[in-house]
Amino acid sequence: MLSMGENIAKLRKQKGWSQTELAKEIGISRVMIGKYERGDNFPSVDILIKLADLFEASTDYLLGKGVNAAHDKRMLN
Repeated sequence: MLSMGENIAKLRKQKGWSQTELAKEIGISRVMIGKYERGDNFPSVDILIKLADLFEASTDYLLGKGVNAAHDKRMLN
């Protein structure tokens, strides 16, 4: 199972976005995206929800935890 940072990086790359582009989409700095992806920092609940909505993924999936960690929102629905 991937870590949260790995999941964010994977989903970002699937969209073809740079860290800067992702940062602009959710209103934070590119530096913070890098910190999330490296596991140096963790997003607030508000940012986690924005990421989940943007990637159409569950927060469990992003966190890499819980029963639904291997599923995205579309699969859950």
